[in-house]
Order: sequence, then C-alpha cells, then structure tokens
Amino acid sequence: MYEVRQEINLKTIRENFLNIQNYVGNKTEVIPVIKADAYGHGASAVALALKEFVKNYFAVACTEEAVELRKNHIDTNIIVLSRAGFGDIEDLYNYNLTPVVHGFSVLQDIIDFAKNKKYRFPIHIKFNTGMNRVGFNQLDLEKIVELYKKNKDYIDIVGIMSHFSNSESDIKQTTQQLNIFEEIIKSIKSYGIDPRYYHISNSGAILNYRSSHFNAVRAGIALYGYYPKKQKDNSMNIKPAMSIKSFIISKHYLKKGEGISYGPSFVANCDMQVAIVAFGYADGLFRLMSNKFGVIVNDKLCKSIGTICMDMFAVDVSDVDVKVGDEVIIMGKSKTCMVDADDLALVSSTINYEILTNIGKSLRVKRVYV
Repeated sequence: MYEVRQEINLKTIRENFLNIQNYVGNKTEVIPVIKADAYGHGASAVALALKEFVKNYFAVACTEEAVELRKNHIDTNIIVLSRAGFGDIEDLYNYNLTPVVHGFSVLQDIIDFAKNKKYRFPIHIKFNTGMNRVGFNQLDLEKIVELYKKNKDYIDIVGIMSHFSNSESDIKQTTQQLNIFEEIIKSIKSYGIDPRYYHISNSGAILNYRSSHFNAVRAGIALYGYYPKKQKDNSMNIKPAMSIKSFIISKHYLKKGEGISYGPSFVANCDMQVAIVAFGYADGLFRLMSNKFGVIVNDKLCKSIGTICMDMFAVDVSDVDVKVGDEVIIMGKSKTCMVDADDLALVSSTINYEILTNIGKSLRVKRVYV
C-alpha cells in the first residue's frame, strides 16, 4: 500500500509506563505527561491506553489540551502544568481540572473565582528551585501560607512541585535544586500544611536520583521510550513507541558528476542508483539533516543524499534491490537495522523531544495505532 504513516505502538507505551512504575516502586505514583499531543503520539489515545493503570493524574501543559481529553471521555484527574489561570479559570472549573499555580496574580484570581462559586479549587503550587523559568520563590512561602489560611475554604493545596533544569547531566545543579525543594517541604510542614503530593522528578531524575522521587514523579520522554540523554544501559527497560514509514515514489540512475535536488548539495562521485522517498520537511524532517541521516530500505541502512525538499528526499540505494512502492523506514526498526529519534536528533543538532513532537505532524501522514 502506498502510504506515509506514523505508527504508534500503544502496547509499548503501556509497558513503558508499567516498567517506570516498577522502577520507582509502589509508594510513588507515576504521573504520565501527555502534553504536546503526548509528545506527538496522540494524547487521547495514549490516555485511554493508560487509564486503567494511572493511579490519579495525567499532566498536560495547557487547559485546551485538558479540555480535549475530557471531550474524549478521559475522566481521570488532570494537572495543567504551566498555562493555567490565564483567562481560563471557568474552563478549569467546568472540566474539573487541577491547575499548577506559579504566581500570586493567578492564585488570587482562583481564590476570587472560587469564592464566587462557593467551590474549593484543588491546586498544585510550583516553586522555582533553580530552573528560573516560572514558580514562586522560597521567600514567597510565608505569604502563600497566609493566603491559604485565610482562604482554605476556597483553595485546596493538594500538591507542591518544582522542576529540574538538568537532571540528566548536572549533578551539582540537581543536588542544589533538590536541597531547596526539601527545605520548602520542611517549611510547609512546619506551618501545619501537608499536601498529598510532592513532585519534582522528570524522566532524567526518575532515572538518576531516587531520593527525588518523593510520592510522585512526572514521566514525560521516558513514557515514549527515550531518555533525555542517550544511555548505555536501559535501566528502566523502555522502548520507543513511534515509527515513521513511507515509500519510494521514483527510482533512477545518477551519473558520476551529476547533482541531485536543490543546490545541488550533493554531486555523485560515481554512478549510483537513487530512490526518491515521499517525505519532506513539511512532514517533520529538518533541512539541516540534508546529507546527514540514513533510512532503512529492505533491511539495509541507506544514506540520504541531496537537500531535503518540502515533500520528498533522495536516498542512495546502489547496494539494494528496490522498486517503486517499497517501504522506507525513516524512524523505526527492521530485522537488523534501527533508526531512532536520538539518531535523527544527533544529525539535526537538537534533542529527541523535538524530533518526536514534530515528525509526522503533517496531515499527509496517517497516524496508525498498532
């Protein structure tokens, strides 16, 4: 079948979740992060696949993502991590969502709304421990406690959280952030407040810092089979869940000295057989990858050649028996070969997160769940 498709293996995502849960132990809840359309894997489908295993929460970035999940019959609690409280409090209330609050203006708006509705809003409070992006500072704690005690009929602090900036690489920075977070927890408890959840661990910290697990962790990239930084050992036993497959739309011979595609950025140094693949930068590749990456054709790794176009790219298939219509694995594995998001990220000067959230987003690419 002549089809350009993104294959998502939901069984693999379930297995990854259960392996992460096993890694952290039963006393710590794994919160699946399914923001950005589940890192390009399809948020609603992933949520439905994990629903029976999730103890309490899914996590998304913004209220719009959470509302979409509700409309797709996901009734599990949902944390809105970063963009909650900015003109969307009505939706947070109507759809029974839990906002992460990281500033006083939003906190006050939520209190005022809850008073009007005679409702107790569940919230998580985010502290900045060194990421220096969003979050209350440690010195804000006394004022937060004061507001809470005056308005505890209207806000329920069910969680305290923060976020590591470099838990995959920087031991010193991560340790400093963890120490600050532990100080914040101790201070909160000294005020007689003990929220149900304390969470700071992302995928890197889940792997590298067991002391940071507390009673909840947020599994993002690991859920989809990748570590933030490529590891020698697969300690959590996770596997990539996404494959990208296309097909050959043309094949021909390129003579020595002839160029191919725009530029041309590639000129043949010998006679060669070339295949043209239906996939381009409009489908999620980057032109920066031109002449740098390989794809799998009939169980053989073949080098891409020439500048990547909007709708197609070229491959050297001199050593492969191919025909028009043959499958091309852009990301995924065959019997003996594999290309993953780490490989594509390396030649793109980026990270696996960006590959996963961009590749296959085109309406021309069919998403298939297997």
